[in-house]
Amino acid sequence: MFSFRKRSGFGLATVLAAASFALVAPVAFAAPATVSGPDTPVACTAAIGQVPASTQSPTVTQNPSGTPSPVATQLPSVTQTPGTGFSPTPTPSESAPPVIKPAAVSGLVADTSVIDSLKLVWQQPLNPGSLPVTDYKITYKFDDFGSWLTWKHPVSCLTNATITDLPLGLGVTFGVRAITANAVSPAVTVHVVTPIPSSPVGLTPPMQQQYQFLAATWNARTAPKFGYLPARDCANWASQSLLLRGLVPSGVWHGRLSRTRAASMAWISSTRLRNYLLTSNKVTPLTDAQRDQVAIGDIVQFDWWNTGAEEHTGVVSSIQHTAAGIKIYYASHTAHGMWWSVDRSIKTVYPGATVSYLHIN
Repeated sequence: MFSFRKRSGFGLATVLAAASFALVAPVAFAAPATVSGPDTPVACTAAIGQVPASTQSPTVTQNPSGTPSPVATQLPSVTQTPGTGFSPTPTPSESAPPVIKPAAVSGLVADTSVIDSLKLVWQQPLNPGSLPVTDYKITYKFDDFGSWLTWKHPVSCLTNATITDLPLGLGVTFGVRAITANAVSPAVTVHVVTPIPSSPVGLTPPMQQQYQFLAATWNARTAPKFGYLPARDCANWASQSLLLRGLVPSGVWHGRLSRTRAASMAWISSTRLRNYLLTSNKVTPLTDAQRDQVAIGDIVQFDWWNTGAEEHTGVVSSIQHTAAGIKIYYASHTAHGMWWSVDRSIKTVYPGATVSYLHIN
């Protein structure tokens, strides 16, 4: 801002002369540099041919001698504010370009031919919008429980993704969205049912009876004899399955005896059940590194927060030998399921949790 007192005629002439001289003085121009680094996103649709405006060079003209000369920069106009002198009038800035969302992806399909993983494949949007596509958001939701979840993965332009360690035998809907730096496309969805494992073979009669109990009651919300404990029925249900393996109730470990005589803590508490089974010499404790010794019908327990207590109990219902190693699935109440994935439980649902097994002797 220029500021003058009232008697400033000479000063005004001086300023205006200086401004006129500035209009013809040579001005040096340099083309803007393009900066990139390891954090610059790789555009999935860079080949479409869009040229960002920021990469265009300044316009120049030729003078009579043939030497390029830059277009003169126009100075802001000067107006007088009564009592305060003069102030420049700002030049209106150009409005930002409109945000155009990318179109939806197309051709989304799901391959469920591999039991321990599911592969999604799609095609990139025909129209990426105002900016290139740099990633894809993948969400999924199970039919009977839970809300929409996001499959976490590194930023990628690939038009496929492998989803691992899903529960088996459950309906699930997947959604895929294209992502740019300033917008997200509408979702395209596909619904599938994850594979159902074959019934285990080579089981002893007690193991077979236990497995049939799991398959028949995994989704039950009532149990006339032993009762049902909403939101905490896992150990109660697992204890019932152990009766079919030949374990005999005792004064320390027993289910509900009547409507007025409750089950013992060792029957309904995951930690107490573990302690009782270990002292009874009916089981052999195994770590997750000993998966090759786990069998159908063994007890699986989880310490979600690594506090030394067991927060959840299930029963091993399927063992799959895959290219990624041994995959173990388990049945449980709370939450109800016949083939939950151990790896999903300790890597996705409760990352870093501890799992252990009690092998029935």
